[in-house]
Amino acid sequence: MAKILVTNDDSYLSKGLYLLYESVKSLGEVRIYSTLWPRSAVGHSVSFNKPLRLDKISFEEYEVNVIDGSPVDGLHLAIAAHGFQPDLVVSGVNVGENLTIQHIVYSGTIAVAMEAALMDIPALAFSADVRLWEEFKSNKIARAVKTVAGTLAKLIIEGGMPENVDFISVNFPSSDTLKPCVRITRAARRRWRPAFEMRLDTRGRPYYWLHPLPINPEKGSDVYAVYVEGCVSITPLRIDLNTKISKTGLESLERYSSIVERRLKTSFS
Repeated sequence: MAKILVTNDDSYLSKGLYLLYESVKSLGEVRIYSTLWPRSAVGHSVSFNKPLRLDKISFEEYEVNVIDGSPVDGLHLAIAAHGFQPDLVVSGVNVGENLTIQHIVYSGTIAVAMEAALMDIPALAFSADVRLWEEFKSNKIARAVKTVAGTLAKLIIEGGMPENVDFISVNFPSSDTLKPCVRITRAARRRWRPAFEMRLDTRGRPYYWLHPLPINPEKGSDVYAVYVEGCVSITPLRIDLNTKISKTGLESLERYSSIVERRLKTSFS
């Protein structure tokens, strides 16, 4: 029987967490690990400098292991403290899409899937273009999540991850735009560029409020699939940050390193 870990970064109160649980509960032994409070945009953070609390609670009809740390902390605790070695990690369903590399590196939801992949555990991260937990009550969103998440999880348990894929990020459009179509996409580089609105506090001192400005999506990207086509985006991802450098690039890098080494030797003399 497969062991499946369900987790998220929106806290154990998020309805998206239990929607994901319901999607995979028939596939094996399933345990829920979630954060005590929302930890969105914490990325791949790990609690090195503080003790962690891990409590099992009953929330509605669910048994949940609640962590007062980061989403990645929860994965580590499940394995190292509870001895629960999952065959599959499913993370989400995140409140808000996680489109583009820009959002991928911020996301706590995706960080758990990435950490699982580093540990050679197949992983799926699910996100949806919703603003509130209550939107997961939409029959359209719920039906899409259960169909896509349940089917993908079953296929990966039975057949493994596709070749050269470490983990998969899945993004759902909003219920207003969602269509019954799926696209295999690449992660666009950026979702938005930063802009700030300056305001004054009650004492007349300036402060700045981030106001992201969207970047037009390219065809074939995850953003295009979700926002232009209204399709579910399936984005296969790899963790290896090492680049395949060209001959010209390698020559440039060798020249740079030679200069650096020469100056380093001079600084030691």
